[in-house]
Amino acid sequence: MKVYVSDELSLIGKELKNRGYDIMTKKNDIFDAVICNLKDGELNKLNINNNIKIGETIIIDCGKKNINDIEYILNNRSFNNKIS
Repeated sequence: MKVYVSDELSLIGKELKNRGYDIMTKKNDIFDAVICNLKDGELNKLNINNNIKIGETIIIDCGKKNINDIEYILNNRSFNNKIS
């Protein structure tokens, strides 16, 4: 799974990489998931329209989620914020 993690969340990216996820830091590929901080408006700043799969890419707001919560969402796609 290709996961884009914003620069501000590098610790989350490192932990997910340690757990076997393919962490993308450059916007030159198609992502299965994007992890960012929606409260800070990060999604708008990312400018990733060409890097998502409409109806398939999951956007995860890191908010108050810990690494286990994020991994659960990635594994089960049990979050309702898919781009459609």
